[in-house]
Amino acid sequence: MGHLRQSDYRIRKLIGILGVSLPIALPLLANYSIISSVSHYYYLTAPSLYLIIVLSSLALFLISYKGYSKDRDELINDNWLANLAGVAALLVVIIPTACDESGSSIIDRICTSGALPLFGHNDPLTNKYHFIAAGVFIFLMGWMSFFKFSRGENKVSTRYILFKTCGIIIWSVIVLLGLYFLLELKIKNFVFWMEALAVISFGLSWLVKGEAMEDIMGLFRKL
Repeated sequence: MGHLRQSDYRIRKLIGILGVSLPIALPLLANYSIISSVSHYYYLTAPSLYLIIVLSSLALFLISYKGYSKDRDELINDNWLANLAGVAALLVVIIPTACDESGSSIIDRICTSGALPLFGHNDPLTNKYHFIAAGVFIFLMGWMSFFKFSRGENKVSTRYILFKTCGIIIWSVIVLLGLYFLLELKIKNFVFWMEALAVISFGLSWLVKGEAMEDIMGLFRKL
């Protein structure tokens, strides 16, 4: 399977922490306000800064991540998979979601006035590019958890089950969101909760793979 650098363990933990924190911190920074999607926080000042910093950091950490070398039966190695996910995360920042249908009166006013921040827009075609980038990012995180992280684990171990479960949850979110938009359903904050579930799932899998749980248990043993 190859040698894993010690820095890769740190990168795994950092990616996990950032992922888990994102859907928790954004509503807190928006005065406990939950809006239509994680991406719509781009249009609120404090949450926007956190969203951009976290996604950009995730992208850089993913691009820096090497992981294990490619096995014979694998289509793509850890490095290329992480690089693709990192580029997708950067595109999510550079090509934000459209400002409409945010579920926030503040963002609605900004959208109507046209005083949009940074790369903000209300263009349907650009919005599709954002969805594609976000979909690729989430899909690859599911792939990493389901296929990559579970590799080499005992198939009856808690870790193996967790990695497989997180991957299934992430992919299930993609399917549910696809049906949601295809059927043009209107469920308040549905997209946000689905995105939160996917991001927390991939963050948790990275934390466990980075042996963060072992570090926490080690701290308790020292007390």
